[in-house]
Amino acid sequence: MPQKSEENRDDDSREILKVISRRGVSDLLNSLNTGPKKFSQLMFETKLNPSIIDRHLKALLKLGLIYKDSENYALTDRGKSILKVVEELFRVIKP
Repeated sequence: MPQKSEENRDDDSREILKVISRRGVSDLLNSLNTGPKKFSQLMFETKLNPSIIDRHLKALLKLGLIYKDSENYALTDRGKSILKVVEELFRVIKP
């Protein structure tokens, strides 16, 4: 039984890495890091295509990195933690 849990964690980790490596996802996470946003605000701030934003938001919702209330998208605690890791990774990669 513990092996299944470990496999699920590995699958979840792989999926998170796959999603956050997509072009524009870090822009969305950074935008949401300043507070909850409506879809239109995310479009304005990130300058991404609406269909791309929609696809990314669905993936981030599924992974539990963001949540949506009646109007706004916002980072979850898990999303905030992942964003810190992404920021550190970019800091190390970009001199």
